Amino acid sequence: MALQFEGDFLVGGGARERATPNFTVGEYAAADGSVRMHREVLAAVQMLREALGRAVRIASVRAADGLGAGRRGQFVWIESGDPEEVASAARALIKDGTLDRVEIRGQRVFLQMPDANALPALVPQSALERAIQVTAAFETSGNPYHQVTGNFDGAGLSYGPIQVNFGTGTLPTLFKRFEMRSPALLKRCFGDLWEEWQSVMKMSRTRQIAWADALSRGRNKADFDPDWKAAFERIGDTPAFRDEMVNYAYDVYGRKLIAALSWLNGVCPITIGNFRCLAALYDLCVQQGSLNKADSAIRKRIEQEQPRDEFHLTRIAVEERGRKASPRWRADCISRRLSILECAPVSVAESGQTARRNNPRLYLLRNAPVKDMARYLL
Repeated sequence: MALQFEGDFLVGGGARERATPNFTVGEYAAADGSVRMHREVLAAVQMLREALGRAVRIASVRAADGLGAGRRGQFVWIESGDPEEVASAARALIKDGTLDRVEIRGQRVFLQMPDANALPALVPQSALERAIQVTAAFETSGNPYHQVTGNFDGAGLSYGPIQVNFGTGTLPTLFKRFEMRSPALLKRCFGDLWEEWQSVMKMSRTRQIAWADALSRGRNKADFDPDWKAAFERIGDTPAFRDEMVNYAYDVYGRKLIAALSWLNGVCPITIGNFRCLAALYDLCVQQGSLNKADSAIRKRIEQEQPRDEFHLTRIAVEERGRKASPRWRADCISRRLSILECAPVSVAESGQTARRNNPRLYLLRNAPVKDMARYLL
């Protein structure tokens, strides 16, 4: 049974259906079995669980102790061991507006989101981090910073939320950047493998792919040697590396996004600033590079339809660019982008193919603007 939403509130679905990667619809049900929970609360609880690295229990969705009255679906009570530790981790989510109130009552911690009718804008850094995770969830599962893939596709070794790899040369570039920033930290993460990694980084691209191929494991070589996987996972758990990954994603794909936004703004003077629109275009830039191949088709549809808002304009852009992909992948490309815009799986039939892309990270798609986007178009 598919998840059911009214606006941004989850209101139904099978009790065992995943609302987010670690929580089911049933865990958010009230005493009478009904469900009403805003996406931002779902996001907050999932993000908190990932920050704590342990199970979190939904203790209650009822107002109590003078907290939550009149805000159904915009708060939750949780338990996860030491309430002071839980509250400290939860308060970190106040910075980007995911939460606006955290209180401790006994062993339970109360989490409340901002007013659903006045969600705060996301800062660009937070928006990019969320967009990276949403795009990564189309390609991988689990913690995106733990994704290590072997040579199933000829790229040698692929790693992380944007799957940098030896085939494109993006993996060595990213790791050289991180080594310049935190050499001792990177060496500590690799441990006994450090000297071999240093040798690998000096190899030609062909030899790097061959090295990774020899360490690839499992069906179609999609898995990788466990000792090396553990080292990459340690790196992925390092905040400094995550920061560098986001910086790298901006340098590679963020600049492509800005170019796409500038071009669209020149064709149609509607400012695109909502995070969902930006995330859809970011996903396009990661998978298809740019709007260039579809510029004439996009112009034609804009002239014909006179888009009414940024969502309409973005839909035109992603649909027409998707239709310029190889016939096999057109439906997939368009379904991915439209599921981001709609914040729900969207079925697309195109060129004899049908696609409906699910994504466990859609809860990250805040229906709010990103701050200061206009200055990137100057």
